[in-house]
This record gives sequence, structure tokens and C-alpha cells, in this order.
Amino acid sequence: MHRVLIKIGSFAIYSWGFMVALGFAVAIWVSSRRAKKRGFKPDIVLDFGVVVILASLIGGRLWYVVTHINEFRGHWFDIINPYHHGVFGIAGMAMVGGVILGIIAAFLFCKVKRINFLTLGDIVAPTFLLGMFIGRWGCFLNGCCFGRPCNLPWCVVFPSGSPAGDQFPGISIHPTELYEGFLDLAAFLILITLEKKGKKFRGWSFWMTFVFYGIIRAIVDYFRYYDPSEIFMRYLGGNLSVHGFVALCIALFSAFMIVFGARANKKAH
Repeated sequence: MHRVLIKIGSFAIYSWGFMVALGFAVAIWVSSRRAKKRGFKPDIVLDFGVVVILASLIGGRLWYVVTHINEFRGHWFDIINPYHHGVFGIAGMAMVGGVILGIIAAFLFCKVKRINFLTLGDIVAPTFLLGMFIGRWGCFLNGCCFGRPCNLPWCVVFPSGSPAGDQFPGISIHPTELYEGFLDLAAFLILITLEKKGKKFRGWSFWMTFVFYGIIRAIVDYFRYYDPSEIFMRYLGGNLSVHGFVALCIALFSAFMIVFGARANKKAH
């Protein structure tokens, strides 16, 4: 675990921020290549990516603030203040909020540019899973989004000074950051492989991306540690967070849209 990559005085580049930025960059690059093959100008994907990135960061921060509102009572400026404890950086993001606001921003972008939302979504959405794989390594290096105690051979002990190490000092815990990252990578590879097998209807790749995302998040939630206030339900020795429940709802809705799209495509042919 290595929380800070570079620090010069009060300026620091954090592992989490760097890996998330790298994930976005790789996703945009892969999306541009996919767009070019399908007749889209790469510039469209770059503009689209900038809009979605900004919306995702804002949405992720807002969701975190809403679900951790007690952290900010009496010092509300900390919600947007980038300077804390002598260093720059805003800590506290929630992926589900980023996904929701990112999708809304993507839809509005397509509306303004008069681009079919699902056509562009089929190109870009799968790379979200690839970006997540890279970004979750940032979570691992930061020691956040960690799991519950376990005694399996691959479980890890985080050092003190990290969120995981402070919560479970000297205790082996599930590396849920890596669980989710590798599942996202596997989902990305499966998705792009399935794309090549037969003609798919418009929106198939977009909706399948979020079927994978929701299921993966719900699976990982079982092993992940959450404050009791964030837990939606407990089952079979594990838990499902509010974030995981929302992600699962997204997956179920996406699955419905795949069934609906497949039936509509079959009738059209």
C-alpha cells in the first residue's frame, strides 16, 4: 500500500487520484479506437469523456456527502474544500453516485449533440469496466473500500495510517478492491468477446455493461466492510450496502431493457 505517490511541500499526488485519472484516460483512449472503427470521430468521444468525467466526480462526491452527512455538520465548506490537514485533495467519493450522474450527463450530451445515446453508449460503456479495473488499484494503494476480516491465504493486512489499517489494525481482511477490479476486467473481456459473436441490437453493450457492474458490486459488497448506517441488509454472514442495493437495481433494470430490446429486435426482423 502506498497512499502518496509524490509529495512536494503541501502538494501531493495521491495513488487513488492518479489511478482513477489513469483509468479514465485508458477508457477514453480505448473508446476512441472503438469509435473510429464504427465511423465516429474520436473528438466526439473526447468531448463526451470530459463531460462524463466531470459529472462522475461531482456525482460521486454528492453521493458520499449525502450518505456521510454527519461528517460535515458544522464545517460544510469541507464538502468542496480541496485543502485539508496541510495537503490538497478531496477525500470521500462514492462510485454509485458517479455512475448515476455520469449516465445522466451522457444522455444530455447526446441530446445536445444530436447523437443516438445507445449507439454511443455501446461504444463507450464497456470501457467503464476497464477504467474501474485500473481505478480499484488506486483504492487498494489508498487502503479504502476495504473488506471485512478473514483468514484466507490471499487476505492482507494494511498498515496503520490507512483507512483499512486504522479500522482493522494488524488484522487480515478481504482485499475487496482487487476482487472488484479483477471481476471488472473479466467482465470487460467477456463483453468485448460476446460483441463479436453475432449481430447485437442497439444498446446491447450499454445495458450489458451495467448488468455486469451491478452484479459485481453486489457480490463484492458481501465481503466488504461498511459502517452499520450504510448497510441495507445482512445475509448469510455478509452484507449488502445501500450503494450495492442501488447498483443491483441498476443491473435489474438493465437486464429488463436487454430482454425488451431483444424482443423488439426479433419483431423488427
